Amino acid sequence: MDSSQLKEMKRFRRGFRFVGAMFCLVGSVMLIAFASLLLDPESTIIDNGVRTNAFGPKLSATIFVAMFVLVGLLCLLAPKRIFDRLFVWRQPLLSSWFSK
Repeated sequence: MDSSQLKEMKRFRRGFRFVGAMFCLVGSVMLIAFASLLLDPESTIIDNGVRTNAFGPKLSATIFVAMFVLVGLLCLLAPKRIFDRLFVWRQPLLSSWFSK
């Protein structure tokens, strides 16, 4: 690998870390909001166009938002060798699709 590919690989890793940080940040804010909705029995949520205060839809929404935090943490805490392998795997795929 030459130095330009190493710089591109570093940028690739930083991009994934940045996306992971944004997922964690936005997901945690939303998780706090949905957890407060989940714990309040009087709060309502719109499910399929109908306003309801049932526990099931609120739990589903909270779990869905928690997935964002989980994906963000996986991107933040993954070892750099995983991103390096993904970068190497991506190169021939890009060249075959875009003739790069």
